[in-house]
Amino acid sequence: MSRLLIAAVCLASLPAAAAAAPTELRDGKAPLAIAGAAAGRSGDLAHARKIRAQINRRYLGPHGPKLAVTEASSTGVFESFSLLTTGLDEMRVIPADNGIYFAICPLRATCPYPARRAARPAEAFLPRRQALELALRTFIETSADVVAVSLPTARFVLFIAERQELAREADLPALATALAGDPAIAADASLRRSVDQLTYSRLFVPLGLEPTPTGRDTFTAMPLWPAGLR
Repeated sequence: MSRLLIAAVCLASLPAAAAAAPTELRDGKAPLAIAGAAAGRSGDLAHARKIRAQINRRYLGPHGPKLAVTEASSTGVFESFSLLTTGLDEMRVIPADNGIYFAICPLRATCPYPARRAARPAEAFLPRRQALELALRTFIETSADVVAVSLPTARFVLFIAERQELAREADLPALATALAGDPAIAADASLRRSVDQLTYSRLFVPLGLEPTPTGRDTFTAMPLWPAGLR
């Protein structure tokens, strides 16, 4: 298995020692997320699963977009995220020990890597809106410092947000309230603009796992759209 594939599957569902098989969602029932040995703060993880269930009720409702949050687990299986900046000239390192990972998957699809007929493009608004709401609520309601959300794309794409960085750009409680509406109702122009501004620059594709001096791994990734390419 290539290091790139290991990196993708690790975040999708990983016990600390090995990558697990992809998760399949049937009839809207999300399986229990697997927490690794580095499970992070159990209270935060338990609350993240409550957030997952609450958001699923709206997104899997009769008129919802049928996008399920299938995982809520710790990012602590890695030491850090090493993210290239949009200019591809600097690397930003974010500790991963106190973070939450979520996965978004179309109903009845197999993730990661849903079939192309079920996958959504990275530009699709509703998965990015859902990912941003997951991050906002996690930062507001838990002590997590970083949130990573895999999108329901044909190739592995992550939305990665850091608490302090996001808080500098947005009023987290106000935006979370705006995002808490019915996703079946079209968002107004102002909300769409906020989602676009806060998500496009935080979408990443994995480059692989790199060992660190401590003997652990850092998850390296680059922007899906480097500066000037979108």
